[in-house]
Amino acid sequence: MTTAARETMENQTGKFFTFFVDGKEFRVHEPTMTATQIMQLAGIAPEVGLLLIEDDGTQRQVPLDEVFELEPGRRFKKAPRFKRGVL
Repeated sequence: MTTAARETMENQTGKFFTFFVDGKEFRVHEPTMTATQIMQLAGIAPEVGLLLIEDDGTQRQVPLDEVFELEPGRRFKKAPRFKRGVL
């Protein structure tokens, strides 16, 4: 999403829903989003993957078609990429 589009969305009035990806806040007007939509908004390629950070701090990888209710404090992060032999 471009900076102009993000500013337009933030300037709109009405109810919005907030969630975080890698510590960055996103605001949308839809109460639900798929993992794919969240990744697109955050600029994460589908092949990278997305993790949901649960309330207890555990993390789980989510399928691209999973739908999330955007509850306050909902947090996600880009799935880590591991390379063999690299620390």
